[in-house]
Amino acid sequence: MEKHLLSKTSYIRGLQCRKALFLYRHYPQLRDPISPERQAQFSRGIDVGLLARELFPGGIDATAGLVRKYDEAVERTRALMEEGTDVIYEAAFRHEGVLVFADILVRNGQSWRAYEVKSSLRVSNVHVNDAALQYYVINGSGLALDDFSLVHVNPSYVRSGPLDLKNLFRTVSLRDDVLAQQELIAQRVQEMKAVLGGQQIPEQAIGDHCFSPYPCDFMGQCWKPLPTDSIFGLTGLSRSEAFRLYSSGVQLITDVQEMAELNDMARAQVHSMKTQSPLINAEKLQAFFSSLHYPLLFLDVETFMPAVPRYEGTKPFQHLPFQYSIHRIETPGAEPQHFSFIAEPGADPRKEFVEQLLNDTQGEGSIIAYDATMERSTFASLKSLFPAHAPALAGRISRLRDLMQPFMEQAYHHASMKGSVSLKNVLPALVPGMSYDTLKITNGSQAMSVYERLHEEQDLFTMAEMKEALHEYGRLDTLAMVEILKVLENAIRGEGSVG
Repeated sequence: MEKHLLSKTSYIRGLQCRKALFLYRHYPQLRDPISPERQAQFSRGIDVGLLARELFPGGIDATAGLVRKYDEAVERTRALMEEGTDVIYEAAFRHEGVLVFADILVRNGQSWRAYEVKSSLRVSNVHVNDAALQYYVINGSGLALDDFSLVHVNPSYVRSGPLDLKNLFRTVSLRDDVLAQQELIAQRVQEMKAVLGGQQIPEQAIGDHCFSPYPCDFMGQCWKPLPTDSIFGLTGLSRSEAFRLYSSGVQLITDVQEMAELNDMARAQVHSMKTQSPLINAEKLQAFFSSLHYPLLFLDVETFMPAVPRYEGTKPFQHLPFQYSIHRIETPGAEPQHFSFIAEPGADPRKEFVEQLLNDTQGEGSIIAYDATMERSTFASLKSLFPAHAPALAGRISRLRDLMQPFMEQAYHHASMKGSVSLKNVLPALVPGMSYDTLKITNGSQAMSVYERLHEEQDLFTMAEMKEALHEYGRLDTLAMVEILKVLENAIRGEGSVG
């Protein structure tokens, strides 16, 4: 049986970049490591795909027990169809060196319908391209499909009682879009096979295609020749403008001469990099400190966003708070006290969360968050959910202060921030030696993924380790704010800067 050169994954990659297609096939060891966020997306897609099967129950998985045994999967699919199976999961087809797996294949009288399942909230061009290739291969292998549809998560669904799968999912026919692409698919397949059959890595300059429709996982290879502090790291600059400057010879941020067209943040970045000293606006810093009142409560809230609503009254991908960390400083110069909360997985965490949070933030004093958008929106949603707590939550909102504000207003900018005002970049720039690199959880997306996995974990020791990792991540988030505020205080006093 013929071997395959292309799959759905490699075809979509080839549409984005022929060089990436070649590297993916011949030099997979050069790929960048899969990020925890991307891995979480893969896992979510698998979970949603398995749930969607319940829309078409009683099917047989054509790939069960056949990991990477593609010939056998194709033969089993053919045998299942001939035996009269009405629903087949992961139906395998091969045509002209292209292998595809249809998520769900359903018999419709004398014909068949195929369904692709996605955990997204809407149909994208990538989904259409994916479906068009599957239709091309399935039709080419001898099975004329009656329809090809996409099953995706309904963004309007609100859980009420047990999951209602028919309302949780939307099914959209892509037949017309798919048919319109068939001639183009044939052409593209031949072009990509020619690329894969070549002996040399295709020449391909870096460009906007490196980011669309997905950030390429060969950027570490292709962007490696770029100098440190290249023009692509200049904040507020569109990629197209960055590429224009790069091609004109402006390769480094310090090469920039025309400052008038740059936004304030970009000008601050260029200035601090050229002078290699912090840019400090003491007046703006003083205005920020004047808005703070002791005791200071440094707060960070973490949320998770289950694709499939777990709790009554929630929607797909709704932010649900499950953790917070607080460092509290009673008076100037006092040592911070730490408080934290992580909801037990299982029941809706919001009631316990809000009650404990209100207890730990009672009294007066400023509540300081870094990019307070999440904290503010969390408090607002909890006000609607728990009317009895609305006055107290309104009070917490009025006490919120955003530690990102001085950096957004260019009251302080350090060259090591590289134009970013995210906490993950500001912390090591202002407090050398203090970073997230040594933690098991290094960002909010990873924390979200770990908490979701806690719902399925059974091993008590593993659960304890996961909770400890979440605790340490939250603790550093708020301790980082304490230390950053100290640096800003010293900047006002003129007591030196970070190195």
